[in-house]
Amino acid sequence: MKPTKRDRREKRVLPTDYLEPLVAALGDAETMAKVREEELLPVAYQLALYFGVRRDPATSAVLGDLYERLLTDVTVDERAGLIDDLAASIASGATTVLALLPVLQRERDAALVRTAALVFAMRMAPTAGDLMTGPRMVRTLIEHAEPDGVRAGLAGALLALGDLRVKPLLDGLWGSLPPAAIDALLALPRPMATRLEVEFLLAGLEDAEPVRFARIAESLVRLARESEGMILELERELPAGKAGEALTVLREFTPASLGETLAERFAGLERRAEPGAMTAVSAAFGRS
Repeated sequence: MKPTKRDRREKRVLPTDYLEPLVAALGDAETMAKVREEELLPVAYQLALYFGVRRDPATSAVLGDLYERLLTDVTVDERAGLIDDLAASIASGATTVLALLPVLQRERDAALVRTAALVFAMRMAPTAGDLMTGPRMVRTLIEHAEPDGVRAGLAGALLALGDLRVKPLLDGLWGSLPPAAIDALLALPRPMATRLEVEFLLAGLEDAEPVRFARIAESLVRLARESEGMILELERELPAGKAGEALTVLREFTPASLGETLAERFAGLERRAEPGAMTAVSAAFGRS
């Protein structure tokens, strides 16, 4: 049977004395252009592992150029497979979360960025005992990111954590995201419905102009509908332990009970909004 591209990706880590000349060779644009399509994923995987340990500028530059090739020559599903492989290597200790930086800087698909950024946030080692080091770094990356898909995915990762300790990191985020990034963020499918995201969307409504208000309101209604009657308040194990990613459900809400808990915020929005603008949201959270 002919092997697939995923089959060809070697999981073993190549030695440094092999990878150093490879980095040097790929620094030449003509050599980079000659890398065959079927070699792109294995080379990207190996160099990302290498960069996660070495953290050198030359490998970073080569990885950036290589990832641009992946965007044009490799499918979204195959890039998702690369992220899964890197996540497994990070969890095993073979490399560090820095191996994911090419994804977090170059990827255009917001869902893939969110997947990578979640691993980055949950697996980054604490600095000075700060358990929120990973989420803080994701928030910093948002400020320096350029592609809208990257910004949306990074923001989506903070929301997907679902941990209310992340809430201060979301302050000012609505104002820092360009319209296209906000649209991409609102379009992301949710892995779960959380109080953190409800409060984030309410904050977006509080300062939104009418068109954006409608889009955020639609997202809130969709969250309530898709929650299947269960909106969670969570706490994550940060960083994630070697045994896997652990989370604790602190409280469970129905949309109506969360609407009651956040009654003052809902009431303030209902007073200030244009007539009818909050009708569907208020109904979705049991306030009609």
